[in-house]
Amino acid sequence: MKKAIYKSWPYLLLLLIIAVCAAILEGLVHISMMNAIDTVFSGNRALFKSQAVKLILLALLLLPAGSLLALGKGLFKKNALLSAKEYYVKGVFNKNISEFQKDNIGKYISAITNDINTIENNYVIGIYEILINIIYFIVAIGVIIYVSPMALVLGLTIGITSSAVAVILNRPIQRHHMQRSELYEKYTAYIKEVLSAFHIIKSNNLNSKVRKDFYDKSYGIQEKGYVIDKIETYITALQNLTIYISLFLLLGITSYMAIKGKITFGGVVLVINNIERIMNPVMIIGERLPKMLATKKLFEKIDESLENKDNYVETVELESFNDGIQFKDVSFAYDDGYILDNVNISLKKGKKYLIVGPSGGGKSTFLKLLRKYFLPNKGRILIDGKDLKDVRKESYFKHISNVEQDVFLFEDTLRNNISLYKDYSDEEILEAIEKAGLKDFVRSLPQGLDSMIYDNGKNISGGEKSRIAIARSLLQKSDIMLLDEAFASLDSKTAKEIENTLLNLKDITLVNVSHVVFKENRSKYDQVLLVKDKSIKPLFN
Repeated sequence: MKKAIYKSWPYLLLLLIIAVCAAILEGLVHISMMNAIDTVFSGNRALFKSQAVKLILLALLLLPAGSLLALGKGLFKKNALLSAKEYYVKGVFNKNISEFQKDNIGKYISAITNDINTIENNYVIGIYEILINIIYFIVAIGVIIYVSPMALVLGLTIGITSSAVAVILNRPIQRHHMQRSELYEKYTAYIKEVLSAFHIIKSNNLNSKVRKDFYDKSYGIQEKGYVIDKIETYITALQNLTIYISLFLLLGITSYMAIKGKITFGGVVLVINNIERIMNPVMIIGERLPKMLATKKLFEKIDESLENKDNYVETVELESFNDGIQFKDVSFAYDDGYILDNVNISLKKGKKYLIVGPSGGGKSTFLKLLRKYFLPNKGRILIDGKDLKDVRKESYFKHISNVEQDVFLFEDTLRNNISLYKDYSDEEILEAIEKAGLKDFVRSLPQGLDSMIYDNGKNISGGEKSRIAIARSLLQKSDIMLLDEAFASLDSKTAKEIENTLLNLKDITLVNVSHVVFKENRSKYDQVLLVKDKSIKPLFN
C-alpha cells in the first residue's frame, strides 16, 4: 500500500517546492525585520524607510504563500488517500473467491475504515508534516546561522537527539497499534453480526447479552487507545524536555554574545523569534515520527490480507464454448474432509441438467467447482478439452451466468439491478423481464424500470428478488446457466412457468441445483444427476 500512496509523489514534490519558497520567504521577513531594527538604533531614517518598505512587501507575500501551502497539502492528501483506497479495493477484488469466503468480511470492512483512517492520520499527514517542518527547521537554523554559525551545532544536536528518542521509543507503539487494529477487526465483525441478527435478538430477549458483549468489546478498544495515548504522552514529554534544555542553551549563548557585542540587538530579536521556528518543527516531528513509524506493521497486515495463497498463473483465454465440460476423477475436500470423491461426469453444450440430492451432500460444492470458485484437490475439470484451472477467470465468467440462492440487489434502480450496469436495449431488458415473470411487477411500479430498490431489496418480496436474478441471467445470454435453488422463493405456478422457459432455451447449457422438482418439467431435462455419498451419478427420468 505504501507504493500506492507514493504514486502521489508529483503532488508531494509540488508541496515541497511551495514549502521551500514559503519557508525562505518567512526567513527573509525575519532577516528584514532584524535589519529594520538595527537601522532604528543607527539613526539612519532613510535606510529605515527602505528597510520598512521591503519588510512590508515581504510580509504581504506570506498570505498567498500560506494559501498555496494549504492547497498543496490538500491535493497531496486527497490523491494519496484515493490511491490507497483504490489499491485496497483492487486488491480485495483480485482475491480468489474461495479464499475471500473463508475470511470474515469484518476484516475487510475494518481495514477500509479504521486501518486506512489510521494510515491517513499517522502516515499520510505525517509525511507532509515531517517534511514541511524539516524545511522550516533548516531555514530557521539558516537564519540563526546568519547571526551566529555557533548555533548550527546546537540546532543539529536538537534534531538528532529528538529523532533518536522517537525511533527508540516507537516500538511499543507499533505493537499496540497492531493490537488495536485486530480488536477493531473483531469489533466490526461483531457489529455486522448483531445487526444482521436484529430480529432474532429482539424476539429472543437477548438485548442484555448484546449490550454486555458490546460494552466488553468497546472497552477493549478504548483501553488500548488509552494505552497508546499514554505512551505517546511519555514520549512527547521526554522529547519536549530535551528540546527545551537545548533551546535555553541556545538563548543563553546568543544573549551572552550580545553582551559581548558580537551580535546586534536586531540579531538577538531574530534569534528569539526563530527559537519558536526551531522548537515547533522539532516538537511536531517528534510527535509525528513515532506515529508514522508505528504504521509499518499496519501496512504489512493490509498487504498480507490481500495476498492470495494460491498464486497459480492462468494462461488460457476461452474464446467460445463449443463442446462441453468434463469432470475427470475430481475430488474436493473442506477442512473437515472430502465432500466429493473421484467424480466422473460430462455436461454437453446445450443440454439441460437437474441436480438433486440430500442437504449437505455436495450439490452447492459441485456448483462452486463449475463456477470456478474452488479448484479440485484431485483430478481435472475440462472445458472444451482445456483444463479449467488454466482458463483465466475473467474469460470463463463471460460464458456463465449465475442465479444464486441468496440474491444480492444494489441500492439502485430496477433497470440497473437487472442489467448490472451494462448496455442493453429496452427491448432486450423487457424480453428478459417477461421470461422471468416480472412483467406484472414492473407494470405495478409507479416509475417502472426506474423505480428504486432499497437496502438489498427490502422493499420487494423474496420471490421478486429471485425473478430479478433470473432476468439478469437471461439478459446476459451466456452459454452456461447455473441455478442454485432459484425457485425456492417462488410460488409453484410461477416457478413451473419460468423453469419451462429456461428448459426451452436453445444452445444454452442449463445446470439447475434444486430441491423443488416438478413432475411436469422433470422429463424435459436431458439428465438428472444425484449428488450423494461423495459421488455424482445419473438417474433415469
